[in-house]
Amino acid sequence: MAFQPKWRRNLCCVNSIVFAGLFLLSPQVLAQAPADGQAQTEADADPFAVPVGANAQELMKFIASVRQKRGNTMESVTRAATAAVAGAEAIRKLKDVPEAIQMAAIKEEIGALNFLSRYNPAMKAKMDNLMKELENSTNPVLARLGKMEAFKSKVASAGRAPEKDQKALINEFKTMIGDDGLDREGFMLGSTLARSLSTSANTELAASFYDELGRMMLKSSDEMVKSRAENTFGAARRMRLMGNEMEITGTTTTGEAFDWASYRGKTVLVDFWASWCGPCRAEVPNMKKQLALYGDQGFAIVGINLDNTIEACDNYVAQENLDWPNLFSKKEGEQGWNNPLVQYYGVSGIPTAILVDKEGKVVSLRARGQELNRLLKELLGEPKGSDDTAAE
Repeated sequence: MAFQPKWRRNLCCVNSIVFAGLFLLSPQVLAQAPADGQAQTEADADPFAVPVGANAQELMKFIASVRQKRGNTMESVTRAATAAVAGAEAIRKLKDVPEAIQMAAIKEEIGALNFLSRYNPAMKAKMDNLMKELENSTNPVLARLGKMEAFKSKVASAGRAPEKDQKALINEFKTMIGDDGLDREGFMLGSTLARSLSTSANTELAASFYDELGRMMLKSSDEMVKSRAENTFGAARRMRLMGNEMEITGTTTTGEAFDWASYRGKTVLVDFWASWCGPCRAEVPNMKKQLALYGDQGFAIVGINLDNTIEACDNYVAQENLDWPNLFSKKEGEQGWNNPLVQYYGVSGIPTAILVDKEGKVVSLRARGQELNRLLKELLGEPKGSDDTAAE
């Protein structure tokens, strides 16, 4: 399998209004680059060599070009990321660079260094020095960027942190946003913190933060951020499902009204999925196996499909011979991430697998793989006829 670092992976199973990975060049920045008269240097021979004497706009086009040439191997990706760092450094050495280009270059440098520092101590040192330089900058915009980037490293482990440290991170985030309001970058950072908190056992703290974040989003001057507030409130609703009943309404792919009440008395896996989601497809064999083992003991599966077309869903269901119902809205604008149940429960990544017990109470928000298997054994006991199933 070709090497694919984190900043290159296809984020098909995550819903986000902003992609925070490497090489995110805005059309406005690229539009400033001249079409003709670019520096002609040894870069003509070596596409990863920083063009000598280039101005800021030309250097940004150079960074964009190495993005296109980064390839799929460890060697080519590392070379491209190293070239991006060099290009961004060259921009930072220039005088009178427009702030938009300056910020774009720094973000490119940070993204590349985040990748390279995992394998190269020298790049880790560069990253640390850049963070210190930004945080100590007299430019408030750069200083804020530095603080936000430093905060990102703390967010990754928030789900495993003690409650007092989790609360401290929430307070730090709110202080960082301050009275300026929530922009897209702040929203991304807040969403990342919320998702990290949601992996901990303290679901109420995660839910409370989702609620706070949603209120901040409603006050944002960015309409796109504001439009996502209801989904964020939905995530808070999902976090509070543990130990409570889950509501499911909708229409199946066959056009029938879904009867959630008929599932009372069964242990039900509610699976948010799509045929284009690799991790969703990877989970299917285990789901089918557990249904074969425990189906006669009251285990059932209900799918909530996020495909954009009913054909995509039906084709995959037929291909894999899935014999459980899937909910899919045929109303205009209610497909994919706009599925009403996706919005209602604030699902921002798939697969999202929720397990409901016989009393209709949610017992897990992450019932996948071995965790699903463990819970089914705990709730339903040893599967009857498991020896026969294993023999088959």
